[in-house]
Amino acid sequence: MQKLFENWRQYLKEENLIEVRGSKRLRRKKRLQTVKKILRGNNYLKDYADEITDRNLINAGHYIFLFLPDTFKHAKTSHMRESDLPGSKFSDSYLTDESLLELVVKLLKQKPKPDEVDSNQYGTKLKWFNTEMGEDVGEDSIIHKDEAGGAVPSTFDFREKIRNNRGIPSIMSQGLKVFDAAEGGTELNSPEEANPEREYWSQQDVPVIDGPLQPTDKLNLIVSEIGEIEGKKLISLITVFPGVSEPSAMNKKDYAKLGYYFLTGK
Repeated sequence: MQKLFENWRQYLKEENLIEVRGSKRLRRKKRLQTVKKILRGNNYLKDYADEITDRNLINAGHYIFLFLPDTFKHAKTSHMRESDLPGSKFSDSYLTDESLLELVVKLLKQKPKPDEVDSNQYGTKLKWFNTEMGEDVGEDSIIHKDEAGGAVPSTFDFREKIRNNRGIPSIMSQGLKVFDAAEGGTELNSPEEANPEREYWSQQDVPVIDGPLQPTDKLNLIVSEIGEIEGKKLISLITVFPGVSEPSAMNKKDYAKLGYYFLTGK
């Protein structure tokens, strides 16, 4: 009889586990279907919709962070120490997808409420500025002209490949120039001139002076709010970078208007 009761309890336990696992699978399936529907309705991310799996959805406290194969491509190229582009640099230990993802998740959990929410015709951006991470995450690259010792800056022709041509209207609305790389550098007069199949570059003039970069524990994060799932905001990365940030500066050229130069690290 005792053996019969034990077998019955074991049976109930196994049945309960099967039910729980089945329920979890169903929730994951529904969540994935919801995310795919959201992405299909997003002009910037719709090409990823059919490839999304649970591994692309990272739990980050009050947020679900959309982690794609090229999410940190910009951070790993423009913000690596070997890059000659003006801007702050990540420490070498943070130049992998895994380490940058951990850093972003840490910030989101540490500081759930963004410093600024910016909503316009291109969507809603959530922004975190100058967040102290408790350890050096890279090197800062800006210096105010009052601290530059009278150094005279030169102009750096800052150009970056546009990763998604659907972003050209937003880029040009920020005052950046856009050039067609396939047409010998022809500048676009309006976003409507852009061909979705061609390669384009954004351009801005950045004042630079020689000088060493400085260690920093500050991190800045800007994400796009693209939907909601299970009561959490679904977000995708716009940019992440170390160093001091001026919230009113949308691009590097804007720092010049605020009295800053970029250090070359030389």
